Formats: sequence, structure tokens, C-alpha cells
Amino acid sequence: MTEYGRILTESVSVSDPAHPRYGQHLTQDEVKDLVKPADDALDAVHEWLAGHGIGADKLTYSPTRDWIKLSLPISQIEAMLDTQYHVFVHEDGTELMRAPEWSLPLHLHEHIATIQPTNSFLRPMRRSTTVKGWGPPVASGDFPPPVDSASVEAVCNESLVTPLCLRTFYGTVNYTVKAADKNKMALNDFLGEINNRSDTEIYLSKYRPEAAAGAYQFKQISIAGGTLQQTPENETQLESGTGIEGNLDVQTLLGIAWPTPLVAYSTGGLDPDFIPDMWTPENTDEPYLVWLQYILSLPDSELPTVVSTSYADDEQTVSYDYAVQTCNMFAQLGARGVTVLFGSGDEGVGADGNCYSNDGRNASMFLPEYPSSCPYITAVGATHGFNPEGKNGRATRQPWRPETRRC
Repeated sequence: MTEYGRILTESVSVSDPAHPRYGQHLTQDEVKDLVKPADDALDAVHEWLAGHGIGADKLTYSPTRDWIKLSLPISQIEAMLDTQYHVFVHEDGTELMRAPEWSLPLHLHEHIATIQPTNSFLRPMRRSTTVKGWGPPVASGDFPPPVDSASVEAVCNESLVTPLCLRTFYGTVNYTVKAADKNKMALNDFLGEINNRSDTEIYLSKYRPEAAAGAYQFKQISIAGGTLQQTPENETQLESGTGIEGNLDVQTLLGIAWPTPLVAYSTGGLDPDFIPDMWTPENTDEPYLVWLQYILSLPDSELPTVVSTSYADDEQTVSYDYAVQTCNMFAQLGARGVTVLFGSGDEGVGADGNCYSNDGRNASMFLPEYPSSCPYITAVGATHGFNPEGKNGRATRQPWRPETRRC
């Protein structure tokens, strides 16, 4: 069994309530032992690097030694990869130095999954956000104050979903957090998203006053230059909707699960192996690899218990090697006892008019999301309505009709 085969088996075993090993999570050191590269793989890579005059003193390793980082002159990289780098300039003035193609000695193909930066062309772009309403707006004064016996119908309205509604709907309105000293929840910000503390305080003061102080208590961590902005958005940010997703995330998590401690990870950059398709012609794929490398380096005492991410990509815009690498890293988190949640997507089987392959065949197809398609995370789908709750925007008492999920 391969190194990752073992960690995948462990992840499934400790996460399955029916398995005898359920809940027996691995430590960081145990995970490292399972996924570290084989000696012959490291030897082959080290020998190749040494042949180009690169000694061990120039190498930086990930905690599991399955990633190597180094800085070299362009001329040396060109010799090693049998390529030439060029400066590419976009019409908006953005400049990138990339190599359209590159190569490795054949005996290294089985040991090296990717080398970056090489032939990826990254330009930060945000996917537009559409907020859909389901009825006329309702003022907060139309909602009764919190009461223990309140029914879902009394406190919920499809036009204004409040913490009281969600806590009542999911049966946690009377639950008292018992392990705030042990558990920790987390959210992810990518693509320049922000979590505005003052906005969060206003929201919580109105809809869950006892949690309002949490707006200034949650921890923020920047990874790879991720933004921690707390100043008002500029004109460009306002036009692109920056902060809508990030504020929704922090307000919902604190509104439901306070006083469980919260940490917000803000990761800069983009997926280096982006492949465009009709729905995502410009790179808006998240740098999951960068975040995973960071969080897997944390000691067990600093790992969050649950991580919620509101971002996902068309699976076909992510390269196979990148998806395999990051999915295996999600399995490492699972083996260490971290529950990782991702949204299953906003467009059902795909956005209308965009359900076509990007492999040159232009074949009609459903478009799964990634990382939602990785078996080692939990994908959370959307529902609509409260009485009754329905799927796919339709109440359960009504039959599902294929034309409502067309592509």
C-alpha cells in the first residue's frame, strides 16, 4: 500500500461510527510517518538536485517532507527543466514570468507531481455573486423575541434568516456549549475576502446580543499574504462584492456556535494549476494547497475541530495532480480529527448554458465541484423553506421536475 493509501485508510476508519477505530484520531507525528515520501523517492530527487549543484542547505521541506521549496536563478531553473522563461504581459498591464512547457528526466516522473511556477497563468479575478431573494424583505421588528418554546414557523422567514431561526430550526436554541475550552471552529477566506469586525458586531448586537463581543474576540491569521483588512472597502471592492461572503461566514458561525472560539484563516494567491472552462474563464480557483500546507504544519493543540469553507471550484478547472494531492491532504486532516465542511455548489448540476467539458471535446456534462467531490471532506448542500423544508429550491411536498435543474 502506498503512503497515501495508508493515510486514506486511516482517515476512513477513524471517521466511520461503525468502525472499531472510530474516534481514535492520529497525532501529527503519526500522520507524518504515514505520508512521508519513500527513501528512494527522496534519494532520486536529491540526486537530481545535487547534479545541478543544489545542496541540502538550499532546501526547505514541508512537515511531512513531501514538498520541497527552493529559490534559484532563472537561468539555472531553465537548465534543470530544459525550458525558457518569458515575461508575459496581459492587456491590463499584469506581468508574469512563465515557461510554456518544461520537462523532467523520465526516472523522476513517478516521484515529482508538480513544479511551480511553470506554465500556469494566474490573474486574480472574483466570480460574481448573485444574491437571490425568496420574498419581500421583512423588518427585524416583525420577529418575536427569543423564547424557549418558539416554533420554527414563529421565528423563521425565508427573506431574513436569523441566528434564532437557524438555532431553532436545527434544535440548538437551548443548547449550552460545554467544551469551549477544548473545541475550536474555523472559517476560510480566499480571493481577498474579508471578515469585518464592526459589521459583525452590528449584526450580532441585533440578532444575538449575548454574542456581540465575539466580533472582536475571534482570531485572524494571514497565510501567504492573505488580507486582514478592517478598513472600509474601496470602490473596487464594493463593486465586486468583497466582504459579502466573508461577513456572511463569520456572522453565521458566531451567531450559531458562540461562545466556541473562532479562527479565520485568510489565504492569499490562487490555484497554480488552473484550467479554464466556460463558467470560469479566468482563474478564481482557491489556493487550497497553500492553506493545507499551513494547517497541517500546526501542532495538534492548535488544530481547529471544524473548518467551514464557502468556496468551491468546477472540478474540471482543477488539474488531476493538484486534486489528488490536495484531496490526500484533506484526508490527513480527517485522520487527525478535523471535520472539514465545503458547500456543494450554488448551481445544481451546473450553470445554465455552461455544462460542457473543457478538454477540447466540448461535450455536454454535469459539472461536479471540487473539493466537494473529494471523499474525505463533508459536502453540505442547500435547502429551501422551513415548513416544509425542501431540496433544490422546491418544497418536499412538490414533485421534483427535471426542467427545474436544467443546464
